[in-house]
Amino acid sequence: MHLPFVTAQFHRPDVHLPALPGKKEFTSAAETVRAQLPEPGQALFYGGLAAGVALSLLEWPVALAIGVGTAVVGRGDHGE
Repeated sequence: MHLPFVTAQFHRPDVHLPALPGKKEFTSAAETVRAQLPEPGQALFYGGLAAGVALSLLEWPVALAIGVGTAVVGRGDHGE
């Protein structure tokens, strides 16, 4: 089909991907994440709250209040 004054041009996009992180960057990221994770006992506590909500043993606002209250009190214990 010939259309006057219409020309279709297709260009392949020029995509530049970033380099993969090295071992040092990966290790640093893993250490940062590990430092932010709660202690096993805390994770179990918050998991128990979540399970209580999922099983309808607790209403979510009550579990939220307990979780936030525990986190605030816990920060005070560590002097942060």
